[in-house]
Amino acid sequence: MSYDLNDAPDLVTLLRQHVTDRPHADVLGFVADPDDIRHGVLSWSYERLDYQARVCAVWLQRHLPERSRVLLLYPSGLEFVAALVGCLYAGMIAVPAPLPGGYRHHRQRVAAIAANADVGAVLTTSAKMAETREWAAVSGLAQVPIAASDEPGLSKPQDWNPPRVDRSTPAVLQYTSGSTGDPKGVVISHDNILYNVDAQDGMGWPNRMRLGGWVPLYHDLAMQGLLLAAILCGAYVLLMEPLVFVRRPVRWLQMIDVHDLNVTHAPNFAYDLCLNRVRDDEVAQLDLSRWHVAGNASEPVDPVVLAAFSKKFAPAGFRPEAFAPIYGLAEATGYVSGHNGRQPRVQRVDLGTLAHGSFAPPVAGQPVRDIVSCGSPNRSCEVLVVDPVSRQALPDGRFGEIWLRGRSISRGYWRGQNAGVFGASTSAGEGGFLRTGDIGAIYDGELYVHGRLKDTLIVHGRNIYPQDVEQELRAQHPELGKTGAVFSGLATESGGSDAEAVVVAHEVARAVAQDRLPALAAEMRHTVGREFGVQVAAVLLLRPGAVLRTTSGKVRRSAMRKLFCEGELTALYRV
Repeated sequence: MSYDLNDAPDLVTLLRQHVTDRPHADVLGFVADPDDIRHGVLSWSYERLDYQARVCAVWLQRHLPERSRVLLLYPSGLEFVAALVGCLYAGMIAVPAPLPGGYRHHRQRVAAIAANADVGAVLTTSAKMAETREWAAVSGLAQVPIAASDEPGLSKPQDWNPPRVDRSTPAVLQYTSGSTGDPKGVVISHDNILYNVDAQDGMGWPNRMRLGGWVPLYHDLAMQGLLLAAILCGAYVLLMEPLVFVRRPVRWLQMIDVHDLNVTHAPNFAYDLCLNRVRDDEVAQLDLSRWHVAGNASEPVDPVVLAAFSKKFAPAGFRPEAFAPIYGLAEATGYVSGHNGRQPRVQRVDLGTLAHGSFAPPVAGQPVRDIVSCGSPNRSCEVLVVDPVSRQALPDGRFGEIWLRGRSISRGYWRGQNAGVFGASTSAGEGGFLRTGDIGAIYDGELYVHGRLKDTLIVHGRNIYPQDVEQELRAQHPELGKTGAVFSGLATESGGSDAEAVVVAHEVARAVAQDRLPALAAEMRHTVGREFGVQVAAVLLLRPGAVLRTTSGKVRRSAMRKLFCEGELTALYRV
């Protein structure tokens, strides 16, 4: 029997069907030599992926009972994919995580993930084995078995036994990036993944899909939106090490051009980095005309960046309608809404009515804000905008909390940390919703997302959205860097705050002289007061890179507020 995403009984059955139907077709590639984009690529066929996955699966089945959690600590590359599929083949639950590295915060975070998931084993590569063992020894995991999945002779793939799984079986624990709190493990089932990838067809996939990108594979944007979308659809995905992109952003665009990729996803900052770091002579050598979906997700989408990127790369054939602002989150298996085949819609909103929760056209002479649409809600999830206090469903054109319901929604967090998030009911008694904590509105049939509920400041009954303040400051003060954090200056045990104690912490460009900082800080306070009617209690000007961000680029405003309140936020200048 032949299956597709809609009727496959589980992920393993569908993958094995692809192995049978197209054993020698390339499914995965990795840019091993970024200085030779055309020829420096390692590729695996479905047959090779299946072989390497069974090697992992046999070792796991020999050492662990089914449904055990397996921590995957890998650099980006083919071995990560083999380990992920190997966990599926073994009936285990994959726990993708970043390599611990040498930074204390990263090491502690990965240790917290391992402890929360109660992992039964760790898989890594032979090149990372020594540092993984060292980290495990100091993280209370010395007794947990660790294996290098690329080690020759790890196991005999012919000894593999198909697992007992179905669509309800947990497949992955996707740990959240933790922008507003400790990371939690989202339980993602076989059904969640199959249904969500099938629903992504609403983004207007090209008939011949070739995907690729550099986003870390443990992140849901890469794992669900690129990797699993490709291997489950019988397509091809080309991977790149994130540091290659950071060091030379043009490598990403060259990869898209040379390897005929038509779908890729990245956070907004990636497109901004290309604007600033790709030279005009490099643009002249690119052909981006076959780029069909340029996904922009995981952090707020800046309409200025969309317009500037489209203009700069138009000579290379980039089309504005290729841009696909996407809304998604781990709790919804990654994708909620996105591309609909036309140029992104940017809505100009009156800042005054926005402060009172309304989506209204601008008034002449009044401050405005441009907000980018994330497309029309589709069958991935049912989308509802709800007043977060009264739990009353709001009409179109009103901002509230985004609630979601449907088959893409996870069953909950690992170990049941679900209070107030999953299974929410409206005041009218409609139940089964996920409370996202995101602020948004439905306007003219499209979803507009505008920040996080926990980050919103309330000043004299008005909502002040920190990203609006940050964006306005950067627009009026070019000396500022790319990243800032606006937050309340006081924190309480209950999570409340004195909303009038507004603090602006913002990076400045390296070229700004020290004697210029006092005047710049004063000008920033004046800008916020004039544009938003808000008195700023403190301004901190920071060195580049000082604003904390998650792995996907979101500003960690709660963490910045904590550092400020504890007196640990080091500034070049403060007032």
